Amino acid sequence: MKSVFRLSVVTAEETVFDEQVSYVNLPTPFGSVGILARHAPMLCAVEKGVLRCTLENGETARVLVGGGVASVADNECTVLVANGKISEE
Repeated sequence: MKSVFRLSVVTAEETVFDEQVSYVNLPTPFGSVGILARHAPMLCAVEKGVLRCTLENGETARVLVGGGVASVADNECTVLVANGKISEE
C-alpha cells in the first residue's frame, strides 16, 4: 500500500482541491519541489504554474495555481494561492 497524505489547494474564495495523494510537485521560485508522505515540516513560496500530484489510485492530477505559499506539516500539504483551478489536460 502506498503512503498517502492530504493535499489541499485553497484560494480566498474556495477550496480548489482536497484529496489524499502519494506525491506532489510544487512550482517554486527556485524550481520544482517534490513532496512525499511524512516529508519534513516546510514552508515555501509557490510560483504561478502547474502543481502536479499523484492521486491515491495512481492517476495524475494537475492544478493551475497563482502565486502563494505552501505549508507541509503533520503529513499534510496545504497550498494557499491567489487563484487556482483544476486542469482538464
